Amino acid sequence: MNLPSEGDIITGLGNNSNIAAKIRKGQVGGMFNIKGVDKIKDIQRIAVEESRMKIPMLFGMDVIHGYETVFPIPLGLACTWDMEAIEKSAKIGAIEASADGINWTFSPMVDIARDPRWGRVSEGSGEDPYLGGQ
Repeated sequence: MNLPSEGDIITGLGNNSNIAAKIRKGQVGGMFNIKGVDKIKDIQRIAVEESRMKIPMLFGMDVIHGYETVFPIPLGLACTWDMEAIEKSAKIGAIEASADGINWTFSPMVDIARDPRWGRVSEGSGEDPYLGGQ
């Protein structure tokens, strides 16, 4: 599956010129980091009305600590041990993202961080497997 990043939030190489033509040819199965219901709706319209297979696309985003409403990073939330607050923050992010048309999120990140050299430790709940399970 071709999952290019184009537009709003680029996390790496993000030069995907002529993306609409690629969607029309069926060369794109989803988009990563497109934000906004109008943009997502326009891209989805091309996929389902102008491509040969008429298959809706996936729209993915890291909703790791919120979407429109920003919450503390997961490692910070985990420090509270307040499971209700953690669940509520994730629910708010999910509601906001899905309202925009995001149908694939990369959250929660449930890795148990054992090596602090890994650059994405902050996206999980730390090194405690009990806490991670909660």
